[in-house]
Amino acid sequence: MLYDLIVIGTGSVGSSTGYYAAKRGLSVLEIDSATPPHTNGSHHGETRMIRHAYGEGSSYVPLVLRAQELWNELKRDTQVDIFHQTGVLNIAPKQSIFLNNIITSAEKYELPIEVYDASEARKKWPQFTIPDQFRAVLEKNSGYLKSELAIDTYVKEAKRLGAHEQFNTQVISVDNDDNGFVHVTTNAGTFIGKSAVITVGTWVKDLIPNLPIQPVRKVVSWFEAPKQLAEEIGFPAFTIQLGDGTHYYGFPANKGLIKIGRHQGGQYITKREERLDFDALNEDRTEIEPLLNSVLKTVGNLDHGVACSYDLSPDEHFIVDDLPGKKNIQFVSGLSGHGFKFASVLGEILVAKALNETLDFDLSPFLLSRFNS
Repeated sequence: MLYDLIVIGTGSVGSSTGYYAAKRGLSVLEIDSATPPHTNGSHHGETRMIRHAYGEGSSYVPLVLRAQELWNELKRDTQVDIFHQTGVLNIAPKQSIFLNNIITSAEKYELPIEVYDASEARKKWPQFTIPDQFRAVLEKNSGYLKSELAIDTYVKEAKRLGAHEQFNTQVISVDNDDNGFVHVTTNAGTFIGKSAVITVGTWVKDLIPNLPIQPVRKVVSWFEAPKQLAEEIGFPAFTIQLGDGTHYYGFPANKGLIKIGRHQGGQYITKREERLDFDALNEDRTEIEPLLNSVLKTVGNLDHGVACSYDLSPDEHFIVDDLPGKKNIQFVSGLSGHGFKFASVLGEILVAKALNETLDFDLSPFLLSRFNS
């Protein structure tokens, strides 16, 4: 069979791509090394934050606003509880570039935010111990996504719309034949398509060896939480930058547990078996302590944690491009730990590009060529 589109890696971006392609009537083959959702990549751990006034730079804002529209549509059309609008509270030193980028992005795109000095923030959220030299910015319309549930929904809906699945399959190579068709060679045979997308996450260099991507082992932890940190009483998701520049993130507690992670750090790895389980390293249990000893002292004991991985680009910004010299093979990589929220819109974009449609977004900041110099 000749497919219109072959999706290689059916995780965050891949499951979205398969769904939006099938929704538009394309013949789709979804390939994955396991059965998504699974714990081999970067999408497990229950939840991912979605922020609109983007501290990483305003070039992301049009993308994330469209992403939010698509998540809302998916929730409405499927009646699956994918998105929780809890608000996101960003806390950082007054001079923080990250916080100032949030304010600048909000002003540029007229996004609703509320800015608090430390005293005001402490009164409104007494759960935090906010130093006087800090301030806080609340993004009221933001919140979090249920990541594994979202992928499960995309996969099931794509299948309902006619997508074919080839899961638990290892891809060996991707290339064009003399007629320009894409040949995807796997341990289960070769599949042929008019176009393909490579969205395999951490281990993308198995298929595109020269990409400037560094796999990083990361962990995230769940702690016992008092009721004042619970979503049911209105406690928000949050990002916190300490005075030393370290960024932490967390989600409102559910069922007595609060999930917290550290954005920076982790361990560079070169092969899959180096992504050790949580608790394999002493620092897995201690990396959140600087936060718990300063700004968020109301958290209880560690309950459990999980390990995952980042596909880190040199500048920690995405790479969204065609494979060099191969216009009908696209790839997405370098999501660098802040990509899940964009999975919906990136899938829509990859489908539009496969159909040679004009895009509504400027993707020039995300081209691979920026690293040529």
